This record gives sequence, structure tokens and C-alpha cells, in this order.
Amino acid sequence: MSNAPSEGGGRTAGEQEKSQLVDSMTGTLDQWKARIDELKVQVDLAKLTSRDRATKQLEIAQNACLAAYSKLREAGRDVTVNADTLRDGVQKLVQDLKEAFDAAQAVISRG
Repeated sequence: MSNAPSEGGGRTAGEQEKSQLVDSMTGTLDQWKARIDELKVQVDLAKLTSRDRATKQLEIAQNACLAAYSKLREAGRDVTVNADTLRDGVQKLVQDLKEAFDAAQAVISRG
């Protein structure tokens, strides 16, 4: 197996850029998923009064994470999607995920 570049591997520069973006954003989502899983443990240990609110916020974060994964999978297969469009869409979902995560974390911190 050679590290030498192939003759483009049948991919255009835009397709290669999109592929690299998908890989990078998948890594970002993997990190967020791990953070959500850690926070779920904290929710389980939280007081009952805050648990329901934190759980709802975590569900929103999980849904945003799943939507972003789905968007990345679809975009990886769709040759008409360019990297800029993909980046913008996933960044919006990651921002939604972050806001929901932060809200859940705030509920837990307040106890």
C-alpha cells in the first residue's frame, strides 16, 4: 500500500475536501456524543427535581447530534452537496447541540 497520491482516486478536489470535512466533523460529533454520555451519568445522579429538566435538554442535544450524523452520512453520498453547504449545515446543528448541552449542564449544576 503506497502513500503516494493516486491519480485523484476518481475524486475531484471538491469531493476530497468534502470527504475530509465529513471525517473532521464526524470526529467532532464523536466528541460531543462522549460528552453527552458523561453528562447522562451526572443526570442519573442528580436530584429528582432537576433530573427531568436535564433529561429533556439532553434529549434535545442527542437529537441534534443524531441529526448532524445523519446529515454527514447523507452528504457523504450526495455528490451535489459542496463542502461549504455541508459545513454550514452541520455547524448549525453542532451549535444547537452545544446550547442544549450547556442548558442541561446548567440544570445539573444548580441542582
